[in-house]
Amino acid sequence: MRRRMAVVWMTTGLLWAACAGTGPPVTAEQLRLAEKRLLEPFMAGVEVGCGELEIDITGNFHGNVGQPGLVPEWHQVKRQRGDGYSETLWTNVSGTLAHAFVLSIGDPGELTERGIVPGKRSSFTVMNRVRLRTYEDARLLTLDVRASGPVVVVKEAAGKPREVKEFTISDGVLITQ
Repeated sequence: MRRRMAVVWMTTGLLWAACAGTGPPVTAEQLRLAEKRLLEPFMAGVEVGCGELEIDITGNFHGNVGQPGLVPEWHQVKRQRGDGYSETLWTNVSGTLAHAFVLSIGDPGELTERGIVPGKRSSFTVMNRVRLRTYEDARLLTLDVRASGPVVVVKEAAGKPREVKEFTISDGVLITQ
């Protein structure tokens, strides 16, 4: 009897501790503002050229992240599942710049009577590999990008192209090295 009561109290305590850390429910407005904050760096119209691009997102950003085109003679695609995520890996097996991947991240645009009018976004030209990891577990909003490779070129909307070591956007903050 004592042992059963100890187990009940311990289980109750663990459940209470787990629930206490979750905080109050998030309102739709708070969610909208958090998504806007994470998307903001991508709305600047930056163009990035790189060897590899890693994208980590939660499912709510799937419509904001473009998918690269796939030509079977030049590209391979591999899909896999992990603990709490799904991942797609595109590889340019041709190895030429002419067959590089091109994708954009930002406002998906608007469908009008004249067709799709693209929204503000940043574009990425990727020479070798693109990895898109979509988290399916109950984590905070995520929209992170890391462009790397032997050469990473960044062209901001009104600027000249410049070479950097790495281009990263993490938690809504742009970092170039």
